[in-house]
Order: sequence, then structure tokens, then C-alpha cells
Amino acid sequence: MIPVATLESRKGTRVSIAYDPGRLETLAREGKVDTYIVATEDGLSPLGLNRRFLSADLGVPEEEIVHLADWNRFKNPQVTLVAVSSRRDGSCLRGVILAASETSECYKRFAMPVYGRPYRDFYYNVTYEAIAFASEKWGAHRIAISHLSGSGRFHEDIATCNAEALAHYCDAIATAIDSFIFLGCCISLQHLAGIRRLNAAGKTGEHRPISSQLENREGCVLVHLDWKHDA
Repeated sequence: MIPVATLESRKGTRVSIAYDPGRLETLAREGKVDTYIVATEDGLSPLGLNRRFLSADLGVPEEEIVHLADWNRFKNPQVTLVAVSSRRDGSCLRGVILAASETSECYKRFAMPVYGRPYRDFYYNVTYEAIAFASEKWGAHRIAISHLSGSGRFHEDIATCNAEALAHYCDAIATAIDSFIFLGCCISLQHLAGIRRLNAAGKTGEHRPISSQLENREGCVLVHLDWKHDA
């Protein structure tokens, strides 16, 4: 695991940001990750590579994870986080959040999915709400996130949006998150260069809340994000 930066919140707390090219299972078993945010893209992707471990650790059937991910990616027109909490005592992880991403049906109304510049508000708000849910509902302190772009199309702007969302959440909540790891394929240290400038620049701005609605479904919680009703 490679340290990238330490963000200092306005409340005086610190959260370490790191990069690890490895797999989730090792970090989770070492106690370095307690919650995972991952795009719904399956196959040779972070979700596909970690799906068997997620199923075994959380006590959730693998076919259920596939069904939820495919629904959120291909069929759901809303920007939604699918939060699947652990059903097994003694699990390493508190849960996994199957996040809307660049290859989701919902992203098409924001930007060109392939080869377009990232739509920053999308990545920022998806990340912020995922962190908020994990922290407030699961008591998460050590979060890992994989790329929310399509495979092979990660962009520095996305990493910066991820970190800005983290910084704003930690500004709002004094003892929120201890560590945040960028995990796995498609992300390199070069993509994370902008994060080091956040503290020095002091220009992370202010969080502008958006509306969100929780929907309980059997085995998971859906967090629907809504840009039409800004607070």
C-alpha cells in the first residue's frame, strides 16, 4: 500500500489516502478495509475479480450480487447506490456498495460514456453519498474504492472528485473516516496527483447537498440520488 496524501479536515481530523494495486481480500483480512465501493461493471473488472470473496465474506449469494449489479447497470434509469450489508457474523467487511458508474444506463444523460470528459458532479455526488451511507449506517472507518469509470478509462478528474467528496464529508463529520484506499486496476499513482494539491490549495469549496431517498429491498438498501431537487 502506497501513501498518497493526508487530508486535514476543518474540524482538525485527518484521513489518510493511499493507493494499492492489489486485491480487496488481502486488505480486508488485514483489517485495512471495512467497506468497499465498486462499480457495477462485471467480468474482468474489480467487481468480477472480487465477487467470490465478497460473497463468501458477506454471506451473500454470488448470483444475488450479479443480479443487483446488472440491474443497477443495465436497467435502472436512476442514479442509485445498492448497499449490501454483511449477513455473516465475523465478516471482514461491513458491506459493499454497488455504485452507479460511467457504464451505467443512468450516466448517459450526463455525459458521453465513452471517451468523453468525466461529468464531475456525477462522480462527486456518487462518492459523497456512498461515503455518507457507509459511515452513518454501517459505522465504516476504512473505505476502499475502485474505479467508477469504464475499464481502462479512469481519469485524474475522477480521483480528484472522489477525494473532494471525502474531504467535504470529513469537514462535516468530526470522526468520520480514518483511511481511504484507491484500489486495483485502471488506477495509477499518476491519476492521484491532483489529490496532493487539495490541502495546499485550500480550494475544495463547499458541499452542496442533493436530495436522496432510501428504499429498502430484500437484502439491500437502494440510495437514489436526485439532481432535480438541490437543497
